[in-house]
Amino acid sequence: MFRFFKQVSVIVLTLMLMLSTSAFATTREDAIKSGFIYNFARYSQGEWFHETTAKSYNLCSFNSDFVEAAKLTLKDLSVRQVPVEVRFLRSDIEDIKGCHTLFISKNDIAKWNDIIIKDLIPNTMLVGEFNNFILSGGHINFFIVGGKVRFEINPNKLKQAGINMSSKVLRLGRIYKGPL
Repeated sequence: MFRFFKQVSVIVLTLMLMLSTSAFATTREDAIKSGFIYNFARYSQGEWFHETTAKSYNLCSFNSDFVEAAKLTLKDLSVRQVPVEVRFLRSDIEDIKGCHTLFISKNDIAKWNDIIIKDLIPNTMLVGEFNNFILSGGHINFFIVGGKVRFEINPNKLKQAGINMSSKVLRLGRIYKGPL
């Protein structure tokens, strides 16, 4: 009986460790992505963000886990002397127009498709993390290579949205060369 209890305890402990490691990896990845997005905002210019009229730089997402990680990562930071505010969007009907950057997670592809159809996102930096995000209208897409977060960027789409990205950022990413 003791041997059975010991085996079950080891299995439960192993499962708990696996789940907590997975959750930690996801939180860490979201924190890294939010840091990238913060730097995208810092190293861009254009009509999309006016620090003279904005009360905050608004990073928005439908993904609550990403929002929580971004809030912790970007706490007390600012973009051009304007505080960063991370907003959780509960539905695609919410005021996306108040967002300077919209992050679409791989779990929000259906919402992304609705947003694109309704054309709710003028002058907003669009960042995602799933295959064909740029092809479907996004500007910057995250992907993982060798356990590291990397990004692909479409400077032409950014310019169409009134965003001029610094060459420092463009050198760090993979430039999208597919169809517009």
